Amino acid sequence: MPRKRKKPGSRQIEKKLLIFCEGKKDKSESAYFKALIKDYEFPGNQIDVRVVDTIINTGKELVKLAKLEQEFPDDKLWIVYDKDGYTQHAQTFDAAKRSNIQIAFSSISFEFWILLHFEYTSRAYDKSNDIIHDLKHKHDFDYSKADKNVYALTKKDIQKATNRAILIQKHQKDSCTHSKIYKFNPYTNINELILDIEKLLEKK
Repeated sequence: MPRKRKKPGSRQIEKKLLIFCEGKKDKSESAYFKALIKDYEFPGNQIDVRVVDTIINTGKELVKLAKLEQEFPDDKLWIVYDKDGYTQHAQTFDAAKRSNIQIAFSSISFEFWILLHFEYTSRAYDKSNDIIHDLKHKHDFDYSKADKNVYALTKKDIQKATNRAILIQKHQKDSCTHSKIYKFNPYTNINELILDIEKLLEKK
């Protein structure tokens, strides 16, 4: 059972946000969020924001891991995963909801979030390589899944990506007859995770 925090004023961590990404620690999602976190100035003795390295490759298993890592009831737990090639989305979203774990979901892949830094599109992609092709050939952005510099190269346009992601979310919810996020294509709500990170820096 998660413990209760000590009263603010001690040097114990007062806020915690953990991010669990699919696959190896050098994958683009993990590298992206590690760079983003490093770019912020969090009080080291008060706020703990970090990516938890894992080799897990399914959303459902990420939910299980996140729950095991929860120390206090108010810990914020996020899993980051893609639609690309995965099928157990309903089970993943249901398990996350039961455990109060947030999902940063991208369809068809995380690369769609990167593409939104360069353009708005409601095109439905079949695979991540199609998005990477557009990044390279339409926008001259030499992207690779193992590139650790993606955040640094795109952060100047993160607000544009955020605005476009919000438009995509609205477009999908207005135009689709269902409400299942994992059925949308394209879709990403990476912006919501970034906003949650930024909120930790707000004054109490």
